[in-house]
Amino acid sequence: MDPPNCPNCQQPIERALDLPYGWWEWNGTGYRLRTASKRVDVAPWVHDECMTELREFHPHEYGTPVMREAGKR
Repeated sequence: MDPPNCPNCQQPIERALDLPYGWWEWNGTGYRLRTASKRVDVAPWVHDECMTELREFHPHEYGTPVMREAGKR
C-alpha cells in the first residue's frame, strides 16, 4: 500500500508532523517562529517535505499493517 500524496506538493506523505503550534527555524542569525497554517484554526498535521498543513489528513485513516490485517478477518 502506498502512502497518500500531499495535496500541497503532490509528494507521498511518508512522514507527517504533529505541529499545531509551529516550530522554530534557524535563519543564520537567530531563530524565527514558523507555522504551517495561515488560519487560527490550525490543522494538526504537517507534511515534512513541504511543511504545509494537511487539513483533511489523519494517519489513523490509513492504519498500520497490523490494523489492516485485523480488518481482513
